[in-house]
Amino acid sequence: MLKALIINSVKFILAGLAAVVMLLSCREECLYKPESLAGVEFRSVLDGRDTETAVDSLTVRGLGREDSLLYNNRNNIRSITLPMNGMAEESGFIFEFNGETDTLWLTYRVNPWFLSQECGFVLNFELVDSRHTANIIDSVVIVIREITSFDDKNIRIYH
Repeated sequence: MLKALIINSVKFILAGLAAVVMLLSCREECLYKPESLAGVEFRSVLDGRDTETAVDSLTVRGLGREDSLLYNNRNNIRSITLPMNGMAEESGFIFEFNGETDTLWLTYRVNPWFLSQECGFVLNFELVDSRHTANIIDSVVIVIREITSFDDKNIRIYH
């Protein structure tokens, strides 16, 4: 009788542990990046050819948030990502290239997007327009208007 009680107790405990392991293994995880960043690539037109180029001594700060250093004196950099302000319809960035400064403004619409129960919402952005100063930046081209949590190159900065 005691032996049967012990065997049943062990079976009950093992069944409980198996149930806990199964429940934990069924929990889904968020597979997406939780934020949408604008992908920027640096380009030049050399001998009539549009080519990706690297920049040196690149420092980038948020306009109006100068204490938010996004990139600090980076060398040989071909692309960067920029965070948009989800509480506004425009974000500005100060670019410093080898001591020369330019400012880039991006205008956009904010589009909240429900990813899943595990991930919740992410803010996507639809680029509407851009403008810039022209000390080093020659032109800015919006290539992909929708800024999502995927690693797209949305903007080309020609220098």
